[in-house]
Amino acid sequence: IILQKKNGLFRQKFRNDRFGFTLAEVLITLGIIGVVAAITMPVLIANHRKKVTAVRLKQFSSIWRQASLNVYNENGTYDYWGTLVALDSQSALDFYNENFGKFITTTEVKKSQYGIVGALPSGSGFYFYRWDGISDTSSRTYLIFCPYYKDCVELGETAKPKEGESIVDGKKTFTFYLNGNAPTSGWDGTRDDLIQKCSKENSKGYCTKLIEFDGWEIKDDYPS
Repeated sequence: IILQKKNGLFRQKFRNDRFGFTLAEVLITLGIIGVVAAITMPVLIANHRKKVTAVRLKQFSSIWRQASLNVYNENGTYDYWGTLVALDSQSALDFYNENFGKFITTTEVKKSQYGIVGALPSGSGFYFYRWDGISDTSSRTYLIFCPYYKDCVELGETAKPKEGESIVDGKKTFTFYLNGNAPTSGWDGTRDDLIQKCSKENSKGYCTKLIEFDGWEIKDDYPS
């Protein structure tokens, strides 16, 4: 800083070589911003994905419940599963088109290894298949929901022919009954029981019910 006298007053004049930040100061600031971003961005992304998952789960449940009601009203009974052949993708596609497909808006429905996968306008999707042919009811038929359609496409290509509760993870894939409700068989009615079941590897199907139980939210203590 240089002091110059003008009109009887001293005024400050900043020399050009002292104006602004140094390169070191800029680099340090950028480094701090980078560290903060690296810490906070994964958390923000994870929280956003949780919200998207919960919202799409609720929407899908509502859509499929209404479709199930429409199918019932059209058939006059829930006993219309006899035409669905186990682990037969063409049979699954025909069955879906004859029943639920008339009441659900999709952007794509195609055959997978053992059933069908469908894409919804929201970007989510579902995987539908019959596991075995022992029963003529819906108890052997499974509906898997994926907040992101690509995960259902992958599941349809790689999943083994097992019951639906055994192939979902409660993160990318979730189980529903064919009436659009979350699984409740064997549940004692408490949240603690849902937490315990959702935490186990072979009972992740209950994770859907846990999210619904919590008002269609994924709470902080949701099993990771």
